[in-house]
Amino acid sequence: MEILQSTAKVQQAAMNTAKVAQTQQAQSVQEIQKSQIHQEKLAQQDTENKTQKSGTQEEMDKLVDQLNKSLDPFSTSLRFGYDDSFFVSVIDTQRNQVLRRFPLEQAEQLLPKMQEVTGLLFDHKG
Repeated sequence: MEILQSTAKVQQAAMNTAKVAQTQQAQSVQEIQKSQIHQEKLAQQDTENKTQKSGTQEEMDKLVDQLNKSLDPFSTSLRFGYDDSFFVSVIDTQRNQVLRRFPLEQAEQLLPKMQEVTGLLFDHKG
């Protein structure tokens, strides 16, 4: 009789161990799935950020190009550029020195004013 009880206890313990193992395996699978979902979200956010930066970088290229074109008639060593933080810089190309940095919004306000001054000074119709 004792042998049967011992055998039953061993079988019960084995079933409990199997249940614990199944529970742990299910939890591991859930954690892996959560991790994959999180990684997919991060990848999607990274793609969105790159798209936004790329659009902003194209805008910055265009703005800096227009600012530099407005300086062309003045025969100066000054040029405009920008850095990774999207600040526009005024650069003295002879000394390779940044003279001033300002935010994108100020550069956007500066462009029409520079074009106006260039038009007033170098208008071919006058």
